[in-house]
This record gives sequence, structure tokens and C-alpha cells, in this order.
Amino acid sequence: MNSHSTLFESFQREFCPPLDSSLLAALLADLEFDGQGNAINPSARQIDEFRVTLRELSAQADESQLSEFSDLQLTSPDDETSSTPDFYHGNTTTTSSFSSGKSESSQQSFSSPLGFLQAALPHVSTTKLQSALDNYEGEDADVDMWDVVAGILTEESIREMEERGLDGLDSNDIFGAEEISWDTVQPKKKIREIKGMRRKNNRGKTIPLVDVRQQQHVRPNTPRPTPAPDPWTQVSSLSSHLATILPPHPANLFQSYFHCPTYTSPYQALCACLAAICKDHSEDIPEEYAETLFILLDILLPEYDSLDCEERSRLISDIELSLQATHGHGDDALDLVKLLRDLDSDSASGYLEMGIYHLPPPSSATQPQRTVTLPSGPPPVQPPPQIRPKAKPPPTTNKPSPFQWQSVPERKSSYRGPHPLAPHIPAYARDVNGKKVRGQGNTYGQGGKGDVGELGEYRRKMGESMRKRNELLREATRMWQKGNSKTRGGEVAFYFAERARAFQELAKNEALNAARTMVESKRVLSNNPDSVDLHGTTASEAIVIMKEILQSQGSSQTQGKPLKIITGRGSHSVNQVSVLKPAVKKALVEDGWIVGAWDGGLVVRGRRSG
Repeated sequence: MNSHSTLFESFQREFCPPLDSSLLAALLADLEFDGQGNAINPSARQIDEFRVTLRELSAQADESQLSEFSDLQLTSPDDETSSTPDFYHGNTTTTSSFSSGKSESSQQSFSSPLGFLQAALPHVSTTKLQSALDNYEGEDADVDMWDVVAGILTEESIREMEERGLDGLDSNDIFGAEEISWDTVQPKKKIREIKGMRRKNNRGKTIPLVDVRQQQHVRPNTPRPTPAPDPWTQVSSLSSHLATILPPHPANLFQSYFHCPTYTSPYQALCACLAAICKDHSEDIPEEYAETLFILLDILLPEYDSLDCEERSRLISDIELSLQATHGHGDDALDLVKLLRDLDSDSASGYLEMGIYHLPPPSSATQPQRTVTLPSGPPPVQPPPQIRPKAKPPPTTNKPSPFQWQSVPERKSSYRGPHPLAPHIPAYARDVNGKKVRGQGNTYGQGGKGDVGELGEYRRKMGESMRKRNELLREATRMWQKGNSKTRGGEVAFYFAERARAFQELAKNEALNAARTMVESKRVLSNNPDSVDLHGTTASEAIVIMKEILQSQGSSQTQGKPLKIITGRGSHSVNQVSVLKPAVKKALVEDGWIVGAWDGGLVVRGRRSG
């Protein structure tokens, strides 16, 4: 029995983990007992063969664990120009150049569906992007890219929620609204005037004074309304202004379009005139205009952020048209776009104060006159309905006594958060009873000890960044779908894809800040600095947080107590397999730390020497 314990302990120290201790005991029992259950002493050769078998099993266990989590992007991709943020080192690299319709970070052409997905979603592996395209029904020419992108984003959101578990889905979720406590307002009662309760302080009669000069009868001088500007003068002024922006075209050219009855509004007339000017140019914007186009989009899109999808599409078309008409001159194109926006808003608002508006031409087909037949008499009147009297409710026998105790519902007080001056003025940190205010309890992210509300702010910013990312991705897919088979939207689609990547990085940074705040709050509340609870974090966030903690406490971990990491058993993960445990262990071992494993997490015992 002593020999069995010695072999078991030596093999357990060598192969557990990744092998399970119960599996090791079962295999060792087959080696030390025969078929009848009698104990035997294994030879040295049998022990060596048994050790080789255990090595093969442990290697297979490590490979199976790594293969299950190979899709997790725990390290930065090999692409040097990827826009996925490197959280640990704080480096973020993006590309903003566009050459021959290709992104530097994509292997495929930007005009192809896979190349567009690589440029718009660089944090997703190429294998997943290709799989999403293969699963889509239809030809490449008929692919609705927004459906593909929405499906990929949905899968990524589901995967992230599975990694976070239930701790990442609390009541203060980024899409959850704050609970509003409704109060019932009682109607005001009119105070009836009681007879005999009149004022007794009437000390005389009030005599109104009248102006001797009778100035109250003089009519006030109301300002006359300013007359509407002459539309012919407006057209002449607009044409002269356009002639200065678009030389060498004369003002008569623009006046002819404004006076043409074919165009119902000045906006349509100017768009038709600019299209006629640019008819000799190619439909695609030249490559040398790309930088100017990006600058105009950066200036104008935030200024007209309140536009809907259709109006934003017209704005982008106006920018492209103005840039081609001005031959790439940014200042002239900016003035021309703003003039087009003013004309469009004047037409859409119904003011109709800028230029000449024409009625649409009448239809050629004359409609026949309709004959109306009048009724011969009044319509028949229906008899009044028979209203049955309501039955009186039966008298209740068990009516409670008015002198009996009754329960009054508790009124919920609305929580407005801590006072902004509470850290500086101690009186604001206490309630009316003198008790210290710590927010709505000590739950994570609710304020109080360990956190003063930063978690909710981080999640709000993350939700806002994700919303803007989705809007930009939708616009990028629409512009890519709008382009021809060669350019597929060209520089405009690439611009929106780059902006979506930037907001994706902002959302990841805010998610990391929220996860870091949540973990630190748990450590403060537990009063145990030698334990870290990683519930509610993703694999990449957990790795970054653990590296930061070990880096700040590196000297104490090499000399003092080991650091206990709680990752969970994976009860809420897919296939009941923990996601955080193998990912964090792999990253810390590669970083040079001595990491042990237990059922619900890991133990860091120090750094390897040398």
C-alpha cells in the first residue's frame, strides 16, 4: 500500500493536471493488481511503459484543450496593420490609406465580398468570414452584405455573452434602461369661499387713474413685415455665386437650369446642372481626390448627424458630385455642398424662400368627370338602444372593521446617485438621519464601496460606441452594394469601414475598463488581496487584467502568498467547459509564471527563475 501511494503521488505531481487524479488512480490500479484482485509489484519496465502512456495522454489532453479555444483571439493577429486594439501594450494601429481599391490589412481585393468583410471586421478571423459567406444563400452578385455582417455580429455577441456568463448580464446592462419610479399626483381641490369670510381691511375705494393725454388709445407702431425677396434677384445672386465657385462656367448656365420648368425645385436644378458639368468625367472619384473626400466626410458628417438614412445618402452623393465638379478643390467643394444642403432643406421644410419653384407638369390624360347621385331623403334613424340597469353588487359580509390594523404599501424612493460634491463636502455623503450614503447597496457597479458609478458610465459609453459602429457598418455595406462590380463603392465605403473599425476599438477599450472596474470592486469587497474573481469577463479581458495585476504585484507574488484566480467551472459555458481557465493559464505560462490548477480556477505561485 505504501508503494502504491508513492507511485500515485509521484505520477500525480507529474501529470495532474492536465490528467484527472481519478483517471490516474484507475490506470494505476490496473497496473498493480491482477485480474483476481491480488496485489502485484510492477517491474521497472512496466513502470516506464506506464509513464510513456501517461505522457501521451497528457499531450492529447493539452492539444484538445487548445483546439477547443483556438478560435479565441487571445493575442494580436499576425497582420501588422490590424485595427484590433492591443490592450496590454496600449498600441492601436490603423491604416487610412486607400490604394487601387484595396485595404493594406486585407489579403483580398476590397471589391470582393471577402475583402470588404476583412476591412470592415478585422477582429474576426478570415475563416469565420469565409464560412459566413459560404452559408449565405445566393450568388456573390446578389449578396446582401448587411445581412452577412449582421449575422457575424450576432454570433460574436452570443460568443461574448457565453464567455461572460451570468455575471456579465446584470440589471445594469448596457441596453437596459434605468428604472423610473412613478408617483401619483393628487388633483388640487378648489377652496370654496365661505360666506362671511370676506376681507375686513377694505380701507377705502380704489380710484383708477386715467392718462390725461389719452395715450392709451394710441395704436402701437407694429413693425411692418419685411417683404419677400424677389425670386428673380435670388436666382441671379445664386448664379453669380456659383459662377465664382465653378469657373469658367458663366452665370447664364446656372440661370437656365433654375428657370427650366422641368425641375420643380432649385435643388434638383442645381444637381442636374452639376451632373451635366461632370458628364465628361468618370463615375468613380479619382484616386488623388481620396484624401480630400475623407476630409470632407469628417467635416460634414458630424455637422449633419441628425439626418436620416435617405438624407445622409443624398449628402454623400452631393459631396461626391461637388468634389468632381470642383476638380478636387476642397474649399470650393465644401461651399458647394453647404449650398446644396441649404437648397434641399428649404425645399423639404416647405419655406420655399430660395429661388424659383415650378409646379409639376399636368398629366396628359384627362380624368372623366364624376357624377354624384344625391340621396332622395334622409337616412333611416335607428331606434335608441335599450339600456339595462346595472345590477347592484351583493353586500359583502366580511367587511373589515375600520378600527382594524391595515397594511400600507411602502413607497419606493427614487435613487438619484451620490452627490457630485460628496467627495469634497462630507455633509453631502450622509442622509437626513446621519447615516453614510453608499448608493444602492454594495453590488458591483451600483456605487458604494469599491466603485462610485464608473461601471455604468463605461457600459453606457460602450453601448454608444457599438451603436455608432453598427450605423457605420450599415452605411459601409450600403455604399459597397451601391458601387459597380469593379470598385464596389470605392473610397466612400472604405471610409465608413475605417470609421466602424475605430468605434469597434473604442467599444473594446470601454469594455476592458468596465471589466477592470468590476474585478477591482470584487477584490475590495472581499477584503482578500490574494484572490481575483474573473467572473463576468471575456478571455481577452481576463488575460489583460491578470497581467496588469501580476505586473503590479510581481515582487510580492515571488516572495509571499500565492495568488488565487477564480475562473469558475464552466457551468454556464458551452458544453459545460470553462473558457477562462485554459485561456488565462496558457497566457500566464507563456509569460513566465508558475501556474497551478484547481477545480474552480488557477493558482499563481510565482515566476520561473531564469
